[in-house]
Amino acid sequence: MKTSRICKGAVMAVSFAVILSGWSGPAIALNEECAPCHQQRVSDIAASSHKGLVCETCHEGAANHGGNMTAKTTVHFDLEVCGTCHADQYATYTYGDSYKTKYGGSPAQYSKLNDFIHYNDIIDGYGFTKEYNEERSHNVMLQDHFDVTRGKYDTCLQCKSTKLAYYWDSGKERVIENDTYVKGGHMATGITVPKGTKVSMKTARDAPYPKTHEVQVLVTLPSGVMYSSYDYPGASKNGTWTWSALYALTVNELPSNSPTRLSGNGCNHCHNPHKVARDTSTGELIGWRIIRKSLIDAIGRRGLNPYESGSPKVFNGDKPLTQAEYVALCGQCHVEYVCGDSPIDHIDRDYFPWGKVFDLETIYSSVFPGYGEFSGLKYIQDWKHGTGPLSSPFAPANGVYYNTPYPINEELIKSQHPEAETYWNSRHYGNSAPCFICHMPKVTKTTGGAVFTSHWMASPLKYMAPAPVAAFAQTFGLNLDKDGIIPPCGACHGGTLPRMKTKAENIQDGIYSSALTVQQALVDSLAAIKAAKDALAAGKYVNTTLLKSAADDHRAAHVRWENLIISENSMGFHNPSEVDGELRNALSLAQSAKTKAQDALIPPRR
Repeated sequence: MKTSRICKGAVMAVSFAVILSGWSGPAIALNEECAPCHQQRVSDIAASSHKGLVCETCHEGAANHGGNMTAKTTVHFDLEVCGTCHADQYATYTYGDSYKTKYGGSPAQYSKLNDFIHYNDIIDGYGFTKEYNEERSHNVMLQDHFDVTRGKYDTCLQCKSTKLAYYWDSGKERVIENDTYVKGGHMATGITVPKGTKVSMKTARDAPYPKTHEVQVLVTLPSGVMYSSYDYPGASKNGTWTWSALYALTVNELPSNSPTRLSGNGCNHCHNPHKVARDTSTGELIGWRIIRKSLIDAIGRRGLNPYESGSPKVFNGDKPLTQAEYVALCGQCHVEYVCGDSPIDHIDRDYFPWGKVFDLETIYSSVFPGYGEFSGLKYIQDWKHGTGPLSSPFAPANGVYYNTPYPINEELIKSQHPEAETYWNSRHYGNSAPCFICHMPKVTKTTGGAVFTSHWMASPLKYMAPAPVAAFAQTFGLNLDKDGIIPPCGACHGGTLPRMKTKAENIQDGIYSSALTVQQALVDSLAAIKAAKDALAAGKYVNTTLLKSAADDHRAAHVRWENLIISENSMGFHNPSEVDGELRNALSLAQSAKTKAQDALIPPRR
């Protein structure tokens, strides 16, 4: 296990001196050994803001690697390497708190059921009934994922691990360098992933359906024993082993006290370390990159923003980013996606629909339609309501609480976190406000007046609430304004900025009130559909055409509420007009579902 990173040995000392001095002579000389095999990378570094770095800075062992392909060279994905030079950005990124905003924030283990008491009834049988808490800060993403008690899948780790996202679909087999004990919150017993274990990761995007976009993770132990996420000759299909091996690959070379063990993400998830620079004409930061392969695939299919005419289908981080590109950068993780083993056909998939909520049913029924024994289903990627080991009839044995369950055995969509798609074409989007303006404002040091971009990727409401922002500012010696806050809104808005927080929360209050109304309407429609299905099973008269239409209306109502309220993390603020309109649609659809299901029980007049 390595215990140090940068400034180790003579080469590292030279590289650090080069960083401080800005003199690029030694770096060029030391990098010449890498140039014969990595000419483009060496050229990129020489033209970037990192031109003073030797390759050894981020690729430990590079000095001894030249010409000897058996000599191991480390590729660092840990935050600490960047933190040596970018101390303020590193420190604010690894900062966390437990402050709860009105509709979110970072409280430890704050259940969604506190705000939506019928949530488990509405997603009856899905894994999130077991545990679904508010998201905490970015600095503990990987740790929270590790600890959660519900089942989890390989695909999830692409947002929690820069290393995995980078190597996914690369065709490169990775080797785990140290024995690593893994016991995630969902595991009854721990697993030791042995040193020398080999891992390969890809998504079979063009495989014949139904295995289109199938996740193909293969783990090979030193003994020759193999585990896989898919059908592979000689391998045992075992999701616990594949997830554990990928987690081990993420952390196995990190010191025990490394902040990257908690976060999983490195700075190079979004910054291309070989190309980071300032644009010569605008002074804007360039050298951005997207490493999440499913997003690259989605952009290639649908464009950077499918709802903008002529949207480009390539992300170009080598120039100042457009508004759509800035949002796509965050959309590597803040996005709706298909993730993990389908409870319906048990194929593990990895796919970004890259579309707004009102298009999801069309996209999914086209990309993942029912087939064979599932031919009567619209889509098969998520789950069937009220079925499986966590469904309401069996839940007590699993510790799952249901309030008023009405399992209807219909396939539904479980959305993830579609902040990028929701934000598209909103009022703020139209005014060219990228995500970082609000979530990563510029801050100023009280001593010396240095200005830098805060990497505390928090809700803007935290920056505008005296309690959390005072603690943040005191920790890093930052200026607060006359109202004792750091107002992200100040980049665009003038006037009395504390009022902006009140205004934002008023918008959220209205959305939340509507969401509660839709929640009850969804429960009512479930009850009506369940009653009609029970009557049909008992041999009573039921108009099956009306009943099917009721299920379709419930399905459309549910996806709008689930996507824009539960899964999206702004309680409507990212696009208030669109969210409000879709909640109205959801309410109308849920009420229609209830009425149709009730009418289905009325025999025709003779």
